[in-house]
Amino acid sequence: MNATYAAGERGARAAAREGAAVVVVDAFRASTTIAVLVSRGALVVPLASIEEAATYPGADYRIGERGGAKVQGFDFGNSPTEIGAAGLKRGATVVLSTTNGTRVVEAARSAPAILAGAFVNAHAVADALAADANGARFAVVGCGWKGCRASEDESAAGAILHLLREKGAELDERAERAVELYLTRPEETLRRNSAARRLKRLGYEKDLDFCLAENTVPVVPRFKGDAFVGQG
Repeated sequence: MNATYAAGERGARAAAREGAAVVVVDAFRASTTIAVLVSRGALVVPLASIEEAATYPGADYRIGERGGAKVQGFDFGNSPTEIGAAGLKRGATVVLSTTNGTRVVEAARSAPAILAGAFVNAHAVADALAADANGARFAVVGCGWKGCRASEDESAAGAILHLLREKGAELDERAERAVELYLTRPEETLRRNSAARRLKRLGYEKDLDFCLAENTVPVVPRFKGDAFVGQG
């Protein structure tokens, strides 16, 4: 079992070309939102384009953000706490379009498996990867922000990689570095980074507490067909 760390769309695309299963990590907030949605039985269709999301047929709800702010005309912004409190109907088809996470999913489309991982489901994702019969090569991809590094994604990826290492996975150098950052970077640092400050300015401070809590949504969002579905 081998696990690597990669970053952004380019990293996801390269990992998919190499035949690795990809874990898309957008801790603030797409991967967390996907976990919340599938834990409630939703099918989550990730689309990079707002236009595609706005016109996707058969959607019960449309969720989207750009720059952290809700897309005008959509039902919700990319807020796991708002969505969790909304009482969405079970089995709903939900279209999701975000600044970073859904673009990385699109970049990874040719991978043999795509999962969505974050702090909230790190243990569940690591357990699923360790038990996965589809292969023994995994790439945990930190989405970042508009092509730049994002410390929350590095740390959440490190949490998953740390658990995989404990299960016997061999990590590459970048993966080992992500684990080290996860183990040594104080949570308070993540609460003060640029992404956290952006969310606070937009009124989503509650999302920070939710997104940083580990193992609170023990599901494995797995991409099948054109949507993420949940596996508990």
